[in-house]
Amino acid sequence: MKNWKHPKTKTGDAVTGENYLRRDKINDYFWSFINKGSDVLFVAPRRVGKTSIMKDLASNAPENTYCIYDDVEGVASRNMFYKRIFYMLIERLSSVNKAKKLFSKWSRKYNIRSIGISKVEIEKEIENYYNEVTDLLKEVAKENLTVILFIDEFVEVLLNLKKMNKTDDARNILHELREIRHNDNFKNIIFVYAGSIGLHNIVKEIGRPKLINDIEPFRIKPLTEDEAFKLIQQLTKSATITYSSILQKYLTDKIEYLLPYFVQLMIQEVDRIAYDREIFDNDKSIIETAYINVIKNTSNFADWTKRLKDYSGKNYSFIDLILTCIAHKNQLTIQEIYDIAVKQKKTEDYKDLIDELVKDGYLIENENVYTFLSPFIKDYWLHKNPISSC
Repeated sequence: MKNWKHPKTKTGDAVTGENYLRRDKINDYFWSFINKGSDVLFVAPRRVGKTSIMKDLASNAPENTYCIYDDVEGVASRNMFYKRIFYMLIERLSSVNKAKKLFSKWSRKYNIRSIGISKVEIEKEIENYYNEVTDLLKEVAKENLTVILFIDEFVEVLLNLKKMNKTDDARNILHELREIRHNDNFKNIIFVYAGSIGLHNIVKEIGRPKLINDIEPFRIKPLTEDEAFKLIQQLTKSATITYSSILQKYLTDKIEYLLPYFVQLMIQEVDRIAYDREIFDNDKSIIETAYINVIKNTSNFADWTKRLKDYSGKNYSFIDLILTCIAHKNQLTIQEIYDIAVKQKKTEDYKDLIDELVKDGYLIENENVYTFLSPFIKDYWLHKNPISSC
């Protein structure tokens, strides 16, 4: 239909611009961390919008604060990690007026040929990027520049290195970053880390939890109901299918656990249904149908399964069984979980695995009773595991 106007939804990559709802409280609170010189670890469940928030913060920094964002998930070695940090510094500071002399010096030293978005070309062969990064940081510190490096998917780097039997590389990165954070000369250099996997658990497996105990956790919660209403209005402004206050409430009650991703999925599916049926008015029945369709499209929730398989490895079958049992029974007590652990021979680490499910936003615990945090994830687990062996 020619005159149909679709909502401004985006359910793939991180959202920016008119697709993004800035949450001022999060931004204000974040900069209070930076003002006291804290290095930050974003702590949040999957799909809560960490990447979108980081990109927004990096693009809207206070005056005289220079930020650069990069997703380092594909890094496969210690040297490659510091190469990415090196490029981040070169790229960002190349456009800073206060660093013109400094950049001119770097340009000569490294024979820099060109600089573009996430791309730096240099002629000089560099064998040890860690040494070059620390040298750059020393120069930046002398200029009294405040630089914030937003490093997304950092935890995945450590996990990948561990999987490739490069635990020494992972451990060295943690040691070296801690040394940088504790160097008084680098107080204006701040690292902000994020990842889809719990950093503390990965570091614990590597063997040195104290290497990150100086990083302040920054917790990001799901949308409040009012924030969800604002996002709905923002995404459907000028769209053919709109939401009355009653339908906004009905939609958010249906979603319950208000991740921006879930809100976008539902608005997108409601629009698709109405468009296919040539219906111009929204109603509760369309929202109900959209919910069922979203669940059946398992690709919408593939990240939740992949994350568990990536992190848990040989423990995945036990975790999947626990989630399936909770989905079918609506809840499990810690005693029931322990009984399953006995049968599966997982009593040694079962509680750590369950705690991780809570931290990552799969489950919620109340007086030793575990339920799904999100109806979406519960119904997805039911859909992919229709038969229970509990």
